[in-house]
Amino acid sequence: MGEEVLATKLARWVFDLDFDQLPPLVVETAKQMVLDQLGLQLLGATLPNVQPERRLVASMQATPESTVVFSGSGTVAPYAAYVNGALATSCEFDDVHGHAGHPGANVVPAALAFGEYTEASGREVIVAIVAGVQVMSLLGAATQLDMLRRGWHGAKVLGVFGAATAAGVLLGLTTDELANAFGIAGSDASGTMEYELAGGEVKRMHAGAAGRSGAQAALLARDGLTGPLTIFEGERGILRQFTGSADLSRIDRNWDHFHIQDVMFRRYPVIGSAAVVLDGIRHLMRDADWRWRDVAEIRLGLPAFAMGHGAVVTRPSDAVSAQFSTAFSVALRLVRGRNRAKDYFDPVLWTDPDVLSVVDKVVPYEADVAAEPQSLHCRVGIRLYDGRELSHFQRGFTDGSVVGKFRDNVTGLLEPTVADEVVDLVAGLDELDEVATLMRPLAVDPSRRVSR
Repeated sequence: MGEEVLATKLARWVFDLDFDQLPPLVVETAKQMVLDQLGLQLLGATLPNVQPERRLVASMQATPESTVVFSGSGTVAPYAAYVNGALATSCEFDDVHGHAGHPGANVVPAALAFGEYTEASGREVIVAIVAGVQVMSLLGAATQLDMLRRGWHGAKVLGVFGAATAAGVLLGLTTDELANAFGIAGSDASGTMEYELAGGEVKRMHAGAAGRSGAQAALLARDGLTGPLTIFEGERGILRQFTGSADLSRIDRNWDHFHIQDVMFRRYPVIGSAAVVLDGIRHLMRDADWRWRDVAEIRLGLPAFAMGHGAVVTRPSDAVSAQFSTAFSVALRLVRGRNRAKDYFDPVLWTDPDVLSVVDKVVPYEADVAAEPQSLHCRVGIRLYDGRELSHFQRGFTDGSVVGKFRDNVTGLLEPTVADEVVDLVAGLDELDEVATLMRPLAVDPSRRVSR
């Protein structure tokens, strides 16, 4: 008998996972992902760039199986995953993972939607989230860096498998059914990053589309549809098609680790490689007396993947290109003193002369210094007109407080007492008999929005 194919091996790992196996840090991180996601979804519901997705789902008038956040209504579970996933990525503020990209927006909306649909407990939803992040991370260990180099959005490519896993766990799929769900989901694995160079708000839809496709794959597999079980390592499988190689050794080396523990929570609404730079800039601003008009040059030593992932954009044309521009984020921090989500949506700032004058002083260069090439790091060097040279090496970025971030994101959207209720419900997620209890306060009708 030949070696077990990867789809079956992954499905078997998922099938064997039990809540009692999960270390406390794993459970806590899953809860943080849920709270972070809910705050982002509520904030996203107010932004213009994801309203087409909201209107599309509302027009379907589908059976309200699962909550559509901040809409006063619901829809079928796969489309709740779709619209809530789009809301979660509306302002480039969701979580970051070295292998999985942005697992939260792909996995959590699907887990919550199918948790409601199947009347699952909080513990069952946590297991689904951990499993979905694990599958995305293991696959990403072998693909993420190569996909970035080729211009594929790794979180979108991998997201279909994370969502299929989360939905599959809650639907109670067998190992064979989940393996087939992976094979089915593979046909929807795609997503180019041309939006980085040419703009376009379609990027916001990627997580939602992955959630919908993966969830539908799980439903279809449960109903008997089959897919190619060699979807990952096969001659025309995901690994070869998106990276050019079917090297499974990187997956094997990363197998025995709960990857959800490595999820990072952004404190700025920017791409992860730019968040590292902003932390470096903040460090230098604390330690020296200087202002943005004193700056002659800003040199940024970035990992190779970040050179084509944010460093190339210098003239934003929409919110996506603004948030993907490392130089623009640096300029906002220096000139405006902050990096708020609303600033990236302001067309006036895209062409502000002061902001662009700083943008033009940013000089990125390749500086891979980490053993792990996907590591987030930056060498920040600032030369001032008076001759001073400032420098700092920043490895990784500082996580923001998830509770504080949630409260900031829902200010003016939820009454403070309701926000407190959601925080408490998520903190006790593992004790909830039904996850629907958590979703009820989030089904608020937007006409009841409180004043900021």
